[in-house]
Amino acid sequence: MNVTGGQVFRWRELEDGRWLGVDGSAWFAVRTAADRYHVQSNQPEQSFVRLFSLDVDLRSLHEALLGRGPELMPYIEAFPGLRLVRTEDPVEGLFSFLCTPNNHIKRIAGMVRYLASVGPLLDTVEGEAIHRFPGLELISAIPEETLRTSGFGYRAATIPRAASAILERGGSAFLERIQRLPFEEAHQSLQELPGVGPKLADCILLFAFHRTEAVPVDTHIWQAATRHYFPEWQGTDLTGKKYAQIGAFMRERFGNHAGWAQQFLFHDNMLNWRTRRTQTSS
Repeated sequence: MNVTGGQVFRWRELEDGRWLGVDGSAWFAVRTAADRYHVQSNQPEQSFVRLFSLDVDLRSLHEALLGRGPELMPYIEAFPGLRLVRTEDPVEGLFSFLCTPNNHIKRIAGMVRYLASVGPLLDTVEGEAIHRFPGLELISAIPEETLRTSGFGYRAATIPRAASAILERGGSAFLERIQRLPFEEAHQSLQELPGVGPKLADCILLFAFHRTEAVPVDTHIWQAATRHYFPEWQGTDLTGKKYAQIGAFMRERFGNHAGWAQQFLFHDNMLNWRTRRTQTSS
């Protein structure tokens, strides 16, 4: 089991090989053995099933993806158990991804842990205090200077301002509206928040709101897209116009499974881009 692929940031591996993670009101201590999960949690089994999309029929999903994009075959064969997470709390997902621009996983995880520590205590597990992620009011009240001294950099100003902006737009009602809006309107509404551009809006829609038509385009997806779909763009820069074209192409090709297709392309390129670059240069 490995949950460090950039979808969630509140999981860590314990010394005994288990993974300890938090999602909304739930915590999980998980050990894998053969094809089974041994889970200790404060929530019923369904919470774990939902989080890791264990109720999704992967065979049917893979058939649907391959029916539209046979070029995904080697990636689906390489990562047959890859899944999109379905997190419980959109606030946690949204503010976790506000920590990600120009950042790396280790630092992002530390920032998300710090934000979580502001929230109410859920439990103590393996000697570690487990907190529920704070709500919008608590986040908006965190002083910018406190976040700066905690290593948030320029995000120290963005994060409380974004929480205040959401509250001004109705708080939880705004978040519920994002879930219901047509994709392009939801994408645009998120970009009205401080610090949110097109890519971050796609990350938030895919991982916090489970809008599986969203396609975040980072370096890995750019490389995969120019390899498979837009070879004429190889050697050029990713522009805003090209970003929008890639997302629109993926949604036309894969429909509501575009975000799943993105994950297969992303995961493959993340693992293999160095090898491909070496092969290209030799």
